[in-house]
Amino acid sequence: MPITDNKNYSFSFSMIDIKNIDPSPYQHRKYFDEESLRELGASILLDGLIEPIILRPQKNGRFQLIAGERRFRAIKAYTNMTMIQAKIADVDDLQARRISAAENLLREDLSAIESIEATIEIIDVEMGKEPEYLTVGKTPLERVHKLLSKLDSIRRSKERGSVVLDAEKDLSHKFMGQVESIFKNLPKPLEWRSFLNNDLILLTDIPSIVQTASVKHGLNKAKI
Repeated sequence: MPITDNKNYSFSFSMIDIKNIDPSPYQHRKYFDEESLRELGASILLDGLIEPIILRPQKNGRFQLIAGERRFRAIKAYTNMTMIQAKIADVDDLQARRISAAENLLREDLSAIESIEATIEIIDVEMGKEPEYLTVGKTPLERVHKLLSKLDSIRRSKERGSVVLDAEKDLSHKFMGQVESIFKNLPKPLEWRSFLNNDLILLTDIPSIVQTASVKHGLNKAKI
């Protein structure tokens, strides 16, 4: 019987055939260490799956993975299990994106780049409820970077006593409170100006080859 948790979506628990599970299109984790997956598979065989994966139903009896890809990969590659315990969530695309990103952010072994991308995903989901925000850029990174940069520019102009156009005042009035609320309520709360100046720069100003290497080796911000 479906129930509802404090995130306001209904869900149920079930054992699902792993052959009926499709990958998540919202997964930002790019690198999965095979030795770590092998160890996780051995642990699951010994102690069972302590935390179920999260799926959402699709057509033709199939399911889409939302959260728990490491557990799913470990079971599929390094155990003989054919069924997996899952939390079946009744969620839309936006909710699925946020759940996936939030689950990643809470993982201790996430690299700095992947953590920043997961944070961007949550911000983009929440701000995407405003049609005007979606016109700011074509990708989540572009939209988040442009919005935060503009808000910061307006803030600095006010502090200097410079003239702030009415359109800029309207933009700040409309989005500043939302942005501050989103950052306050992230799985790992952040200050938005710090995120703009110290985190986003790793995606906007650093070559992709360096980003890829940093993910593979699990580097933190200082090492990158």
